[in-house]
Amino acid sequence: MNRLFALVFLIALGFATTSCDKEIDINDDYQDIAIVYGLINPNDSISYLRIEKAYLSNGDIYQDAQIADSNLFRNKLDVKVYSNNRIITFDTITIYNKKEGIFYAPKMVVYYAVTKGLLNTLDTYNLEIKNPETGQVITSSTSLIDGSSIRFEYPNQTITFESDKQVAFTSIPNARLYQLNLRFHYTEGLISGSDTTFSEHAVDWIFPGITSRDLTGGEELLIDYIGEQFYSNLLLNIPYKERVVRMIGQCEVIVSVADETFNVYMEVNKPSASIVIDRPAFTNIENGYGLFASRSKGGGMYSLNNFTKNRLKTFEQMNFIR
Repeated sequence: MNRLFALVFLIALGFATTSCDKEIDINDDYQDIAIVYGLINPNDSISYLRIEKAYLSNGDIYQDAQIADSNLFRNKLDVKVYSNNRIITFDTITIYNKKEGIFYAPKMVVYYAVTKGLLNTLDTYNLEIKNPETGQVITSSTSLIDGSSIRFEYPNQTITFESDKQVAFTSIPNARLYQLNLRFHYTEGLISGSDTTFSEHAVDWIFPGITSRDLTGGEELLIDYIGEQFYSNLLLNIPYKERVVRMIGQCEVIVSVADETFNVYMEVNKPSASIVIDRPAFTNIENGYGLFASRSKGGGMYSLNNFTKNRLKTFEQMNFIR
């Protein structure tokens, strides 16, 4: 998966209270509870699964979350994803670029497998995790979706931001949630004496997600954008620099898609304006908690039309060359 989503579960909330002369421990007995998080993309070369355990704390749960031993199983688990035609075995690897947050960082142990060309979007894939020490078996399953099959009605060859438009495309089978990102690419040249050093850059313009009516595919989906906001977003994210010239690149239209399971997970966990904050935890993991679902993305590169290019060159602080 291109990146590890920051959707993790803080399951075990333990604490103790003290009276005048007696300490009362209201923690339950410790249990091995697996926490699993995995989003399978059939177009990824490598697939990752985050598999950890809930922990019991008599102190500050947030301090304990920063300790790797609180979250990790002490032994390696037997992990596989399989369909009727193929078994894919996962091994452990340590990544070193996890962003800081509630849980320990920047190192993190995850399970991975090389899946390039091995995943068939017509199959259902089953997850099986076995703990050799306890004999516990954790399972789940998901169908796959292929975002590369998304077809666009607009844009076609070029894209414009001189007027308000709609990105138009057709929904695909088994996908429920769709999110648009308009990524503007440009080249930056730093002038130093008689030399110029060039580097590639991009600015994202991400839109709220939308959902399809059903999972059959073939529905026309429309996402509106306001042309002036494209320029505002660039002015906000492309800083002024001295001795820098910039060249206009293309606009990459990216639609990220996710299945019904992931959509339900997002709905359950989104912020609520209600004063009732006790909501049930969503999970599709048997004998554990977490999420095993499918995601993907599609899109393409489109040239900016000449009106948009000429407009970009009028913003002197961004210094796009004429």
